[in-house]
This record gives sequence, structure tokens and C-alpha cells, in this order.
Amino acid sequence: MNPIQSILLGLIQGLTEFLPVSSSAHLILLRPILGFGDPDLWFDVLLHGGTLFAVLLFMIPQYHRLWKKPSIIWYVILATIPAGIFGTLFEFSVENQVRNNYGLIAAILIAVGLIFFFIKERGSRYLEEMNWNSALLIGLSQALALIPGVSRSGITLITALLLGFRREDAVFFSFLLSITTIGGAFVKGLMEVKTVGQFSWITILPGFITAFVSGLIACFLLLKIVQNKELKPFGYYRIIFGALCLAYFLT
Repeated sequence: MNPIQSILLGLIQGLTEFLPVSSSAHLILLRPILGFGDPDLWFDVLLHGGTLFAVLLFMIPQYHRLWKKPSIIWYVILATIPAGIFGTLFEFSVENQVRNNYGLIAAILIAVGLIFFFIKERGSRYLEEMNWNSALLIGLSQALALIPGVSRSGITLITALLLGFRREDAVFFSFLLSITTIGGAFVKGLMEVKTVGQFSWITILPGFITAFVSGLIACFLLLKIVQNKELKPFGYYRIIFGALCLAYFLT
């Protein structure tokens, strides 16, 4: 891997981690198209670290809400548990079944993109009005993101909006969940990594920095787009990108 490839993978990871377009689908589908192999585990860990620091920084203006309503923290933990359990039990089996089926992943991208056109803000619930059953439902839906193409942020936004949360607070709760989810993946990766492998810091640091910067930009973009346009722009993108990938892999 060279620095250019490192930057490209960091850009893909950072933008797609928070936008509801499925980071796993993009990484799986674009690597063979761009001619990239699977990166070293250490590189994946650093990419997760970059996006983790991005969302932690972006959410600073919202932390006072957690201070005023500490129960939100417990609801975030509760919503994280289902994904943790399902991930532990089924992550590898799902990856083995779906990872190399590029056509299926592209079809899932399109199918979820179509759903985005029918999801609208249905209520005016604030983040402070979160309760245990809403948190659990959002957490259960997040477990579906184990399937490449679904999107963790996308499925949690859909569920939160259907439960009547304001668009902005649906985004904020999704970001809070991403902190625990990405943080868990980051810590898990650190525990599993043994060596830096064939990569040098000069090669992998550009990917980390790019993931951080593009992740921060993606957070701002998601909030602004959802505030103004709901999820439709992402629906268009998923359908177009999924169709192009279908055409590429089926020809």
C-alpha cells in the first residue's frame, strides 16, 4: 500500500462511516474495483481511530445534554448491547455468507435506498425524551447493520424517525451510538493486533488523518442534509451507486 491508497481508503472510511450509505459496502465493493487488497489489521484500527476522534470532536456541543440528563448515557449503552451480542455471535458467519457476494451487497444498497424515500419526521421528541424501549428498538435495528449494505447510521436514523424523534436528535443519538460502536471496534482491534506488518507510519498516517478530517466533514454534512432534505439525497446516491456496482460486477 502506498500513501495515495492510504488516503483513498481513509476518505472512503471517513465519509461513509457516518453518512447512511454503508461503509462496509463501500469498502467491500470499491477495493476490487480500485485494485486494493485487504489492508493490515493495524491500518483498519487506525482508520477506526480517525473516525472515532472525529465524532467525539463533533459532538462536543451536545455533551452538556448528557450532563443535564445522564440517563441518555444509559440508553446509549442499552442500545449498544444488541449489536454487541449479535456481532459477537454472527459477525463472521454474516461476513462469510455475504462478503464476496458483490451483487447481493449492491442490491441491499438499492433496497435500503428505496426505503429512504418513505421515511419522514413523524414527531417532535427530543433526545431527552428517550426511554428504554425506544433505545432497545434502535439498538435491535442497529444489529441489522452487520449486513453489508444496510448502514448502521441509516438503520438507526430510520428507526429513530419512526419512533417520533426530531431529525436533529435522531442524528445526535445515532452519533452517540457510533461512539460506542466505533470505540468498541477500535479497542477490539488494538487487542487483536500483533504487529504493524508491512506498513510504515509514513504510509498509514495519511489514512488516519484523512479518515479524521473526512469523518468530521461527514458529520456536518449528515446533520445539515437531514435537517433540510431528510434522507432522500442518500436514497438517490445509494440507488445510483448500487446500480453502477451491479452493472460492473454482473458484466
